[in-house]
Amino acid sequence: MTTFRTYKKTDLTMERKELIKQWYISYFPKVASFIAKRGGTLDDARDIFQEGLIVLYEKRNTAFHTNEEAYLFGVCKNLWFKHSTDQARFQNATIDPGEEPEPTVSENRLLQLLDTAGKKCVQLLQRFYYDNEKTETIREEFGFSTNHSTAVQKYKCLEKVRETVKQNALSYESFFE
Repeated sequence: MTTFRTYKKTDLTMERKELIKQWYISYFPKVASFIAKRGGTLDDARDIFQEGLIVLYEKRNTAFHTNEEAYLFGVCKNLWFKHSTDQARFQNATIDPGEEPEPTVSENRLLQLLDTAGKKCVQLLQRFYYDNEKTETIREEFGFSTNHSTAVQKYKCLEKVRETVKQNALSYESFFE
């Protein structure tokens, strides 16, 4: 004879509260640390964690065969990235027209830097990145024997530019006016 334990509503509520409390104690610090390292506040972490708990709790009642901590952290991480992206879009959409514009890239500095790699490299990189031409087309145009040799030459050109940046101790900010 099988006996079923009948749960009172208060028993289920108490079990749920204990489970959520346990999840908070065990998993919240890791989520809060992750969000803090990415510029979020404690309130942001609480909001994201609570949304993640809802997802975890709903999935837990179905067939759930994974590590709860990893699942919850993954959900919270994705929620945070979505939240951050949404916030950035909102901030960009609400820029005050009276604010100073963002600094613009100094095209002259970039062209001077590219020129140090040589005319052929500039043309090759232009075809790849500016004109978005296919490797086969570039190979034929420049007379390379294979697609691989074309890619190697592109890499060498990029390395020339990188080396010039290192030698001149240039930083990202060096290219803004």
